[in-house]
Amino acid sequence: AFVEVLDPPLRLLVCGAGHDAIPLVRAAAVLGWNVTVADDRPAFLTRDRFPEASAFVELEDPSHAAKAAGVDERTFVIVMSHHFLRDKEYVRSMLGSSAAYLGMLGPAARSERLLVELRDEGVPIGDEDRQRIHGPAGLDLGGEGPEEIAQAILAEIVAVKRRRSGGFLRDRPGPIHERPRPGTEARPGG
Repeated sequence: AFVEVLDPPLRLLVCGAGHDAIPLVRAAAVLGWNVTVADDRPAFLTRDRFPEASAFVELEDPSHAAKAAGVDERTFVIVMSHHFLRDKEYVRSMLGSSAAYLGMLGPAARSERLLVELRDEGVPIGDEDRQRIHGPAGLDLGGEGPEEIAQAILAEIVAVKRRRSGGFLRDRPGPIHERPRPGTEARPGG
């Protein structure tokens, strides 16, 4: 028997429709992902700017982003509005969601300050939340410019989804792809 699992496309929610979100949305769409762009600035949410986006979510308040976008456990979120208070409200919304991944653009000190402020405001941030928060977002590829940074972010999301560290393949012991051990293959009806 042959069993093939077909997962639905990954859902990527991009919170912030600035110029550097454009290459991220474009590259994610090339991977076949369903990309939603959310922002509280309707003039930025256009097909001209984001022809590859699957959907747009126009927000009045970024703290309602998770609910407005229908975030679930299959949703990977990147917060990149470049406005500290706006980003804080996006993160506040996502901490109350079941998003699989929460990436934040910017330096680690900024991400930590944002989380400290939320905690000081009474927002609970548990160990499970800390595991899904990636700030700064992306693998350390040395990326410069929006296009390379987009690739680093997408690479990290793939690594998180596949439960990998994102290191060099040459340093990986054993096979590149996980294979079932003989005798453990899925069988029809069981």
